[in-house]
Amino acid sequence: MTDFLVKQFIKNFERTDDVQVRTAYGTLSSLVGICCNFLLFGSKLFIGILVNSISVMADAFNNLSDMASAVIGLVGAKMAEKPADDDHPLATAELSI
Repeated sequence: MTDFLVKQFIKNFERTDDVQVRTAYGTLSSLVGICCNFLLFGSKLFIGILVNSISVMADAFNNLSDMASAVIGLVGAKMAEKPADDDHPLATAELSI
């Protein structure tokens, strides 16, 4: 399933050295996480209400918080796409002890 999604939604998916391709991977994984957790939230909440189970409803809200984590991952993937600014040294700079 992962290979299918990658091939369908990521242009030039094999060029993982490209920043835009890496960002697309992060975006895709975050969106899949958001969708899956939203579907789990809805189904568990429905079933929890149907059978009057507080534990199942609580688990539904746990999936909702997992969805929020995926949203944060989506924002992080978009922020990581930005180029480095001039005010910060490169990661390969020598460290002075």
